[in-house]
Amino acid sequence: MNLPTWCVELAAAFWVKAGSPPPFPRDLRHAVAAVPLSVVDLNGVSVASVRRWFEQIDLPVPLDEPDRPLRACLVALRGEGFAFLDALDDSAERVFSLAHELSHFLRDYLRPRETVTERLGREAIEVLDGQRAATPTERLHAVLRNVPLGPFTHLLRRDDSGRPLTSTERDAEAAADRLAFELLAPAEAVGEARSQSELVERLVREFGLPPQPAARYAALLVPEPRPIDRAVARLLKR
Repeated sequence: MNLPTWCVELAAAFWVKAGSPPPFPRDLRHAVAAVPLSVVDLNGVSVASVRRWFEQIDLPVPLDEPDRPLRACLVALRGEGFAFLDALDDSAERVFSLAHELSHFLRDYLRPRETVTERLGREAIEVLDGQRAATPTERLHAVLRNVPLGPFTHLLRRDDSGRPLTSTERDAEAAADRLAFELLAPAEAVGEARSQSELVERLVREFGLPPQPAARYAALLVPEPRPIDRAVARLLKR
């Protein structure tokens, strides 16, 4: 399959910073030291437990979402990221959760900051950090240079069934999964497979992915053929 360009570029840029990728199955806990991302293990992750962790270190964060359980969580502010993992999860789930939150950090937080710095100058970081509003000149340059300029928006909102609330949040979750797959099990290393079931088994056994993420990745790499419409089938027979 054709990999998204942004995914290839972000994965390659990360390994340039982190050094040679570890062997499979990969654990990225040491590699994340290459970026300003700290890993925090909690016995159960929820909106309330994350908020409480920050309160205990006297660092207020704008987490105003209703309390609910979380598989994992990323909080980023003023150039620093905190990936909260559930210490009660099994090791494969923790590895994937870290890769997923790292992917959010790289794509949704760090890359926009680097782009703003490159195109608008370091002063504009104050706008991303919510320390001040953008000046008219900064807003104009942001439009002309195609740079999103505004404070980082968290992606925690969910509907009553636990699904991302908006298309932006759904797209961000899918993108974080896609980059996490590429960091833990690059498509080139995975190679070809005859079926999704065969590939899921390999992704779990050789690359250490949990079963559900492995099934999602296999569906991307080996998509099921689309059913042929009856009218199309009749035309193909003629």
